[in-house]
Amino acid sequence: MTWQPPTPFAWNYCATCGGKLAPAHDGERELPWCAACNRFFYDNPVPACCVFVADGAGRLLFTRRAMEPCLGRWTLPGGFMESGETAMGCALRELAEETGLTARGARLIGSSFGGSTLYGCVLVLGLVIEGWEGVPKPGSDASELAFFARDERPDVPFHAHRELLAVYDGLNGA
Repeated sequence: MTWQPPTPFAWNYCATCGGKLAPAHDGERELPWCAACNRFFYDNPVPACCVFVADGAGRLLFTRRAMEPCLGRWTLPGGFMESGETAMGCALRELAEETGLTARGARLIGSSFGGSTLYGCVLVLGLVIEGWEGVPKPGSDASELAFFARDERPDVPFHAHRELLAVYDGLNGA
């Protein structure tokens, strides 16, 4: 799926008062605006994280998705950030939920974007897990887990994951 920017005027009614929105210029561009609340509505990206977990041989852990989108495809473990959660908190929680592993820490290596028909633009933060323990076993959104060497990695459907894999490889001398 190729990411498409959201339609310029996705909202029709104010989320605060329920009044009809009208297009208005915020000084940079035209956006939905509520006259009663004197408020513009911006289409901001939704934050998410994906994690890079390497085994002793340097292979990366991938999850086979147990739900849409991309049901049955291999991706990096990860998911959407929850309100009040840091990127590190999201990465550690998603790792535990999807793989059963406990991490000792994580380091941010970069960011990318992806598109979602439900959420529009998704800002994806890539974090390398710095030490982990446990036995990998599929949880919540995963039907299967496997470690793959660089030359054996599956085709990953998400643009952001592919871009962050390139960053990861660049940092690790590939």
